[in-house]
Amino acid sequence: MKLVRGLAMPNFAYLNPYKEGEMQFSEFAKGKKTYVVFLRYFGCTVCRLDLHIYAQRIKEFTEKNAQLMVVLQSDPTVVAEEAPEGTFPFEIACDPTQAVYKEFEIEPAKNKLALVGSGIFKALKKKKAAKSFGFEHGKFEGNEEQLPAVVLVDENGNITYSHYAKNIADMPSVDDMLAKL
Repeated sequence: MKLVRGLAMPNFAYLNPYKEGEMQFSEFAKGKKTYVVFLRYFGCTVCRLDLHIYAQRIKEFTEKNAQLMVVLQSDPTVVAEEAPEGTFPFEIACDPTQAVYKEFEIEPAKNKLALVGSGIFKALKKKKAAKSFGFEHGKFEGNEEQLPAVVLVDENGNITYSHYAKNIADMPSVDDMLAKL
C-alpha cells in the first residue's frame, strides 16, 4: 500500500541500532508530527550526507514541534558499529529485510541508470558535497537501486504529505520539509 496524503499512517515494526528488540512506529510517533524519511542504507555516501544534514538541522524540526525518523535498509549492528549511540539526534529505524519498503511500495529503480535518471547533476553535486565532508562509501547493504521516499504524519497519525522519489536526487530539501510543518 502506497503512503498517500489523507491516509492514516500504518504502524510498522523496525529495529533500532541502540535498543534491544523490535520497535513500533506508533510508539515512536506518540501523537507528534513526524517526518519519516526512507533512504537506502548507512554505507551509501549520499545517505550519509543526508543523515549529516538532518543532524545539523534537527533543532529546526523540534522548534516546529516535529520529530524525525530515518529508515535505512541496514543491519542495526552496522549502524551501531559506525555511529555510536548519540551520533544522530533523531530516530534511526533499520529494516534490513526491506519488509517496510515492500509493504509501503517504495520501489527500487529498474537499474542504476534509472536510479540517477534526470537527477544526475543534483546527485553528482550531492556526492561531491559528501566527499567534501569526508564521507566515503561504507558497507554495501540493501538494494543498490532503492529509491527514497518521505512522508509527514500529523499529530493524529494521518499523512499530510507524501513524496516517492523518481530518482535518487528527487527528494525535498530540509527547507522544503520545514515549510510543510
